[in-house]
Amino acid sequence: MAELWVRMEDLFPNLWVSSNGMPELTNGKFETWCRKLKDLSLDDFGKAFVSLEAAIEVSVQKGVKLFPPSYAEFRGYSKGQAHDAIAAQQARQSDTRPLMITRQPTEAEREFGNQQSTALKGLFK
Repeated sequence: MAELWVRMEDLFPNLWVSSNGMPELTNGKFETWCRKLKDLSLDDFGKAFVSLEAAIEVSVQKGVKLFPPSYAEFRGYSKGQAHDAIAAQQARQSDTRPLMITRQPTEAEREFGNQQSTALKGLFK
């Protein structure tokens, strides 16, 4: 776990140790991280750092400051796909392009839409 502390300090210079302390058994945060991450494999740690470094890269490109993760967020980074799903959802939410309309509505669909629109407008009078 001390290696994790060193790597996190490399990724978040001056911020990691100042907010989480030194990797000592008398440090409650270090002890919590040890306890909460004890079941992660070396593969999981590798995936977490790959995902975390990718997130840092994206944040730098967007000009957004990424702060050190909590132990729970680090566990999420180790899962890879969950982080990718969150990033994909955030990308969809921030997408400002209009949806592509692939066909024109039928007359019945247009009439139904107009009826629904009129009913909704009535709620705000």
